[in-house]
Amino acid sequence: MITIAICDDNIQFARLLANKIKSICAFKIPERYMCQVAVEMSSSKAVLEYIKENSINILFLDIDMPGENGFQLAEKINRLRPDTLIIFVSSHENFVFNSFEYNPFRFLRKAKLGEELENALVKAVERHMSDTEVVTIKTDCETVELRVRDILYIRSEKNYYAVCGADFEYKCRGTMSQAGNLVQKFSFFKINSGCLVNMERIKKFETPNRLVLDNVTLYISQRTV
Repeated sequence: MITIAICDDNIQFARLLANKIKSICAFKIPERYMCQVAVEMSSSKAVLEYIKENSINILFLDIDMPGENGFQLAEKINRLRPDTLIIFVSSHENFVFNSFEYNPFRFLRKAKLGEELENALVKAVERHMSDTEVVTIKTDCETVELRVRDILYIRSEKNYYAVCGADFEYKCRGTMSQAGNLVQKFSFFKINSGCLVNMERIKKFETPNRLVLDNVTLYISQRTV
């Protein structure tokens, strides 16, 4: 189950947002993920009390609130519940650059909520699932469970494919078609016939054809290096 919460001192807006989220969960997100809007809160204090006993997977957080503001709350959540994905929702677009310090998943503008909410929520659910879901691979020597989030890319090697992370590489006998089936429900993208990349781990794109991940550069039209 994916638990979604909202914190906004404007109760009317919080209820509007909750209804929009419920609609997106019902029609745009696979039922197996079991998304639910667990609670609507109007202050940082209420959120801190809630997370003492409960987890929040995705938090839609207003910034300009009386008392402790959204930035101050985000700082505490990052320390107490670092797995919570924070999506700032604000009427003040100029806050977007200051928000980067608090490692939000997204920044949404209230005036553009109808245009931005669905994509942000769907991507947040995908991120949460990739952070928690695992895949099982079999090498010639062992069976290994890997978090999808930890996989950077998968490359072809003759009669094998190699599943690669920042600090691991496992070679499995099989084809790239079999590798693709392994991660087909996650955000992997085939950059050429011999390489699948975890799109969540791409740091930047460098022209004309290079993708930069954590510790490797991949060439879209060539083999990995």
